[in-house]
Formats: sequence, C-alpha cells, structure tokens
Amino acid sequence: MKPIDIEHQVLLALRSTSGQAIHAIRRRITTAQGEGPGWRQVANTVNRLERRGWVLIVAEQEINEVWHPAYGLTDAGREQADRVHAQRINASAAGASKEQDKEVASE
Repeated sequence: MKPIDIEHQVLLALRSTSGQAIHAIRRRITTAQGEGPGWRQVANTVNRLERRGWVLIVAEQEINEVWHPAYGLTDAGREQADRVHAQRINASAAGASKEQDKEVASE
C-alpha cells in the first residue's frame, strides 16, 4: 500500500467512527485475509495527519491495562475525509460505467 492510500484509509476509518486508537484504526483498514499496513505505518500516518491539523487526540482508551490516545478528525480533517469519500464514489461510478460500455460493445 502506498502512503497516500494508507492516509485515505485512515481518514475514512476516522470519518466513520471517531475516538479510535491506532490498533483499532489498523484493524478497520486491514482485510479479512490480514492484508494491509502494519501498525507502525498506521501510527506514522496518524502522526503525519495530526501535524497537518486533520487529526487530534479526542480521548484516551485503556487497552490491556495501558492507556492509549484515541484519535478523531478535526473540521479540516472531516472535509478532507469527505473529499476522499467523494473521490471513491466517483471512481467506482466511473468503473461501473466503463464495464457497462464494455458489455454494450461486446453485444
């Protein structure tokens, strides 16, 4: 996964549920087959997004008797996540229309 893909996945994960620790974000963006970024990649991405002002610590969660920061989106981060979501919808719509064009052409 490219860093920009991880960034988009993290934004979308935080868009759907605020107040997530790094391990929860990683779990949300990992496939059922275990494919996805490592914990460190997700942590680095979250830190990068925090420096940009898109993510902030909203709470702390106790996990296995250790306290971890839980992250959420800022207003600017929510706007960016909405843009990413719209791009994904537009890309899937464009892909579907290309498939329909192929089906029509083959008939």
